[in-house]
Amino acid sequence: MVSTLKLTKIQIPNSDSDVLSFNSSTGVMTFHKDIQGEGTATTNLQQGLAKCWVNFDGTGTIASRDSFNIASLTDTGTGHYDPNFSNNMSNNDYSATGGISESGVGGEATIVLGDGYTTSSVKVLTRNSTSATDYLFVACTVNGDLA
Repeated sequence: MVSTLKLTKIQIPNSDSDVLSFNSSTGVMTFHKDIQGEGTATTNLQQGLAKCWVNFDGTGTIASRDSFNIASLTDTGTGHYDPNFSNNMSNNDYSATGGISESGVGGEATIVLGDGYTTSSVKVLTRNSTSATDYLFVACTVNGDLA
């Protein structure tokens, strides 16, 4: 037998404090408390998750291997890329991290993120020890608040 449970919120016992609420018109579910993950660590689902990430080939015609919340990639020059968000950030005060890898390029590999953060994309610059360089493996993750 299949059952259906219909509700708009879940509260802590003996309290008026909501733990979970549902918006029936939009289908959006909102957690109002932290979630316990591994061990005793907790995370806030709104603040504790990456808002976008991308892993792409930065050589030749750039191409995403896989991504989340990335609408497109723009190649703006050697070692210069703009991952464009599907859903914008609420402001340009977010945090971006990244990494690059490729054997045989030589020199010290460096990735610079955020030379001009915008709400719709993050600037990515990859370079070896002397100049901007295209790399085979480029990855970027953004944490912050979505608009």
